[in-house]
Amino acid sequence: MKLSDPAQYIDKLKSVLEVTKAYRKIIHLDVLLTTIVETAADTVGAEAGSILLYDDEGKLRFHTASGDAARAVKPMAVEPGQGVAGWTADTGKPAIVNDVTSDPRFEDSFDQETGFRTRSILCVPLTLEHKVIGVIELLNKDGDGEFDAEDQSLLFSLADQAAISIEHVRLMDARNNYFTHVSEILIGAMDTHVPIKSGHARRVARYSRLVASELGLPEPEQRNLYFAGLLHDIGLLKLDATEEWTRERIELHPILGYEMIKDIIFWKDLAPMVLHHHERWDGRGYPNKLAGADIPQGARIIGVCEAFDVITSKKSYKAPLPYDMAIREIEAHSGTQFAPEIVEALKKSVSEQDTIEKKNSLPPDSD
Repeated sequence: MKLSDPAQYIDKLKSVLEVTKAYRKIIHLDVLLTTIVETAADTVGAEAGSILLYDDEGKLRFHTASGDAARAVKPMAVEPGQGVAGWTADTGKPAIVNDVTSDPRFEDSFDQETGFRTRSILCVPLTLEHKVIGVIELLNKDGDGEFDAEDQSLLFSLADQAAISIEHVRLMDARNNYFTHVSEILIGAMDTHVPIKSGHARRVARYSRLVASELGLPEPEQRNLYFAGLLHDIGLLKLDATEEWTRERIELHPILGYEMIKDIIFWKDLAPMVLHHHERWDGRGYPNKLAGADIPQGARIIGVCEAFDVITSKKSYKAPLPYDMAIREIEAHSGTQFAPEIVEALKKSVSEQDTIEKKNSLPPDSD
């Protein structure tokens, strides 16, 4: 490849490498794909762009697109071998088409459908472990110019990192989907095992996430706290429902829950929150009589949220208190049973409306 301006090309390549580092920090697929398309178009200089990924039917689907026709093109799919994108996906080879009217691979049905006018195309495959998972397609070189070998090389460099990041996020999504559904199965079993606590875990999880958000915890920590809230009483499943539940037996459930999840790699960060959610700020809790800041923050949050749910829920072992009275009750134990900063965050983040039972227990980003 002959470089028109080696210094400028090296600067652009360095820019691509810096940009792709940011891909690794993105955890949502739609955000990642949008970022990839936008940085690709900016780096190469293109009017519009799109990413197409193979679906379960072997079709290329537009997962994201930029430019005037983005909304119109997103529901569309490309059949195997159809158009320049289909050709690139089938062959695993890049394509530069600077005059679409002279290339038989060009499929004008998408322009007809969207009203977009394609003049030129640069398309490279997204390849992972020698397998094409999709393509990046850029349209219309800025200023009526032409795509060239330098543009193709830059886009290839970007696509290599993009494919890795896409697969990483997909694996995370699959893991989280599994994580969510297994958690729901366990909570459903617990609701059946301990009917008086039906819905309790879901409400505690919801309140805990609201408090975590108020405290400004990062999104991954909020999500972990949500699931720890779901699983905080899971040790109750280990107690025989046909035997009397004495106080001594009930106080075993944090330890039993901890033992259930501590060796599961996806739940290991939740285990300390499950173990310590019944510790008290003054050190008089259980199982380890931890006090103050020695209690993990997540456990402190769950402890306050659990107590709040117990005194406000109709499905509890005592008559529920109205919202205002419940808040005053929690405040009365601030600095003794509960961490003061968690009590304040609860007051600011959990409204009376939030205490109304909601059927959907999944966190906002788990779909």
